[in-house]
Amino acid sequence: MMNRLQRLLAILGVALVLSSCAGPQIFHPQLSALDKGLSQAQVLARLGLPPLSTHAAAAGGRAFVFDRYRMNNGVHADTYLLAYERDRLVFWGYVSEFRRQPDNDLSQALTMALREAAAAAKP
Repeated sequence: MMNRLQRLLAILGVALVLSSCAGPQIFHPQLSALDKGLSQAQVLARLGLPPLSTHAAAAGGRAFVFDRYRMNNGVHADTYLLAYERDRLVFWGYVSEFRRQPDNDLSQALTMALREAAAAAKP
């Protein structure tokens, strides 16, 4: 009887872990379809998946739009962002990659967009 209970709990645990990874995700091979200068519509068509959310932010007199996705890296899923300026893809990557790129306006706009996303996620 105890063995049956342990087995049921193990199955429920695995189901819980798998469900936390569920939901729309992109995978590394899909990134090869992206090119700088694509419009948001072209990116959507190439990825075949809409973003989880979209956030607009401005910095240095420039306006950016950020599409937020979940990137499955084989072990778990992390936030992955695509940045557009004037409806053209200018940069894509993990938050840490955005922080290392040289465009200060883009970095500042990302910070504002992430704050907006966090505020929208709060109940």
